[in-house]
Amino acid sequence: MQIESTFDLEEFTISDEYLVRTSGTSDGTQDKYFKDGLWFKLDRYGGEGIAETTASLILKESGLNEDYFVEYKPCLINGKNGCYSKDFLKPEESFITFYRLYKNVTGRDLATVCSKMDYDDAIEYVISFVKEQTGLDVHEYLANTFFLDMLILNEDRHFNNLGIIYNETSFKVPPIFDNGKSFLIGNSRAKNFSSVEEKLSCAYAKAFSPDFTTNYKYLKKYCSLKITIEALENIVSQMESLSHTPLFLSKQNPFLTF
Repeated sequence: MQIESTFDLEEFTISDEYLVRTSGTSDGTQDKYFKDGLWFKLDRYGGEGIAETTASLILKESGLNEDYFVEYKPCLINGKNGCYSKDFLKPEESFITFYRLYKNVTGRDLATVCSKMDYDDAIEYVISFVKEQTGLDVHEYLANTFFLDMLILNEDRHFNNLGIIYNETSFKVPPIFDNGKSFLIGNSRAKNFSSVEEKLSCAYAKAFSPDFTTNYKYLKKYCSLKITIEALENIVSQMESLSHTPLFLSKQNPFLTF
C-alpha cells in the first residue's frame, strides 16, 4: 500500500454545542464532538489520531470488508491534533456495548464477572450470552478484533467498545473501532525502558486475558483478517515518516509470529 506522500491535515473549527462527553472508558471520561454525521476525537496523550488512521489502513490492506471497520483520518480540531470518522450508525440504530447489554439483562458488571473466570471460559461465556440475547454469532467479530489488537498492541479494548448494533427490530455485528491507544501510545510505563522486550512487558490487553496472543489464538480459526508482516511494517513505517509520530512495531515483537 502506498500512502499519500503529502500529509496536509484537514482543519475543523467546532463549537462546544457539538461536544459529547463519554464515560465508561478504561481511561475515564473522554470529550468528543459529533457534527454533520462525523465524530471528532482529540488526542489525549499525543498520537492517538495517527494510531487510529494507521489501524484503518491496516484493516483496509487486510481485505476486510469496509463495512466491518471504521475508517479514521487525522485532522486538526480547533487547532489541536485528533482524528475524525463517519458515524457508523444509521438514524434508527444504536450501539449497545457488551457491558451495557449484560448490565441491562443481569444487573451485574461484566468485567467483574469475567475476571473471576479462566480466560477461555470468559470468552465462551460472553459469546454464549450475546448469542442467547441477540441471536448473533460474534466469533469472527472477536477473532478479527483480537488479531488487530495483537498486531497494534491495543491496550484499550474493554467491554465498552465491544458490542452490537440494534435497530429496534434486529441486531447486527458492529464494525471494529476505537484503536487509538495502540502502538504503546499513552503507555507511560513503556517510556521508562529502551529494549523491545522491556517495552513489550508493559503492554496489556483488556476484556479477557491480559496477553494479546492468548486472546487471539483461542479464536484464531474464526479470523478472516489477513495481512503480511511486510505489509504491516510498510504501513507503519510510512505513517511514522509522514506524521513524525513514533509507532511501536518491531520484528522482535513475539506477537508477530502469525
